Amino acid sequence: MHWLLLSYRVPAQPSALRVATWRALKQAGAVLLGPGLYALPDGPEHQALLTDITARIAAGGGTAITLAANGLTEDDERALAMKFEGARHDDYRQVIKSARKFIAHVDQEDRSHDYRFAEVESLEEELNKVRRQLTLVRDRDTLRMPLGDEAIESVTAAEARLQQYLDHAYQEENIE
Repeated sequence: MHWLLLSYRVPAQPSALRVATWRALKQAGAVLLGPGLYALPDGPEHQALLTDITARIAAGGGTAITLAANGLTEDDERALAMKFEGARHDDYRQVIKSARKFIAHVDQEDRSHDYRFAEVESLEEELNKVRRQLTLVRDRDTLRMPLGDEAIESVTAAEARLQQYLDHAYQEENIE
């Protein structure tokens, strides 16, 4: 696998540029290698992103350079891949945790027979947040890690649990 490296420095104040840079890199799935040094798998979308980030940093008074990490040793390649995989593992674990937390929330509402429409809407919104979280992580996971399948299964289970709750809500309101 080929990698892109971004090395940058931004002014300490205002913090907006520093935070925006960090967010953009994290949203893309970049992994931190050292202070101001991030790595991403090489590809057209990441090249375009790093070009954009570099331009924003320069416009904000900072300095940045993007490098193609070619000619890495096998150990360095493995270390970068492991770092990237570790970050995606953490991302997927968070999706799974969010899906399980959602299911527990639905269980609680079902046990208390809280079938108000406002609660239904709130739960649907919460599930949509978990779905968006999964989509963002899948977009970052260029290596397609196996834990992604478990995250998909967790979100599918959350969807099924919400459907059960909705069935109960309908039955509760439409008792004949």
